[in-house]
Amino acid sequence: MPTAYDPTDPIQLRDPYAIFAELRTAGGVHWCEPLSGWIAVDWASVQTVVTTPVVFSANRLLPVHERLSEENRATAADVLRWLSLWMVFQDPPNHTRLRRYLSTVINPRMVESLRTSITEITSDLFDSLPKDQPVDFFTEIALTLPGYVVMDLLGVPRDRLAEVKQWSDEMMLFIGSSRGVDDKYERARHGACSMADLFRELIDERRVRPHDDALTRMITTEVDGETLTEDELIASMMMIGNGAQETTAHLLTNGLIALHQHPDVAAKLAADVDGLIVPAVDEFLRFDSPVLSTGRLLATDTELGGQRLREGDRVFAMLAAANRDPGVFASPDEIVLEGRANGHLAFSKGVHFCLGAPLARLEGQIAFRHMVERFPHLRLAEP
Repeated sequence: MPTAYDPTDPIQLRDPYAIFAELRTAGGVHWCEPLSGWIAVDWASVQTVVTTPVVFSANRLLPVHERLSEENRATAADVLRWLSLWMVFQDPPNHTRLRRYLSTVINPRMVESLRTSITEITSDLFDSLPKDQPVDFFTEIALTLPGYVVMDLLGVPRDRLAEVKQWSDEMMLFIGSSRGVDDKYERARHGACSMADLFRELIDERRVRPHDDALTRMITTEVDGETLTEDELIASMMMIGNGAQETTAHLLTNGLIALHQHPDVAAKLAADVDGLIVPAVDEFLRFDSPVLSTGRLLATDTELGGQRLREGDRVFAMLAAANRDPGVFASPDEIVLEGRANGHLAFSKGVHFCLGAPLARLEGQIAFRHMVERFPHLRLAEP
């Protein structure tokens, strides 16, 4: 029998790909006791989970609510109020309605209009780095770059980035695996309420003084003669603020580590950055995916990967595992910059394909270009 997957094991957290490969050899779907749910580890099973919403529901908040004590339910009520409005926790048809609104604002054309701004932000951040001492890349670049971009997108002053990030992190305690945080529900409530208050103020300001920006367009956009409700606007801002920063931060950091561990890849990219930067970013997304997994709830009994799953079971589609499936990707444990048909699942697939994928890709392309051009001898100060 293969070793069990344990997301609390620091060795597996640092490099889960060995256990994913072992599990995949034994079958595509396995029960995971620490997660109290199933994990899908092969490409076919993961794709089935993320592209079949009628069976694998994204609306997985109700079981979380039902497991809470009465005391925690009262504390968590404000958090659930906002999370229940997030597009990522909804199924069609309401998911479809919300996505139609947001895709009129966040789309490839809008992203391309940000290229100059993202380049300027990236250049300024790299210019500000000290030249003669180690730098905390994750904090100074990986979090700050997408943080500034999304603050601009949402109309939040950049000097409030740290504050908003703290609130977002607190809110994420509710749906994360933070079992050791005693007051996580109270902290999550504080984060959700604080963000809601700030975003409500910003929406009120834009209603009085519209700008030529994404937030104003989110407020005024109509689909079939209707606009988003104020609560839907606030919830969408929370969702965008969290997702647009975290995913890109992990892309940049994982890519940096990959370049350090594969100096031949770094040299090849530096030698032809114009020709390779686009496929390189997608290869970094596949090789060490910024989002490890995405969860679903079984809406009905089904079979998957040779296992019988029951209505109400939780399933975790391990995106990172699927992206190393040798049945889909030749030499999956190698970084291949040329000639790979890269149909990775790093941004999921189907109706829940990441709305911000074009933005994350563009930020990655600009940031990695700066890395290889400015720091040809870059190395990590710690393993």
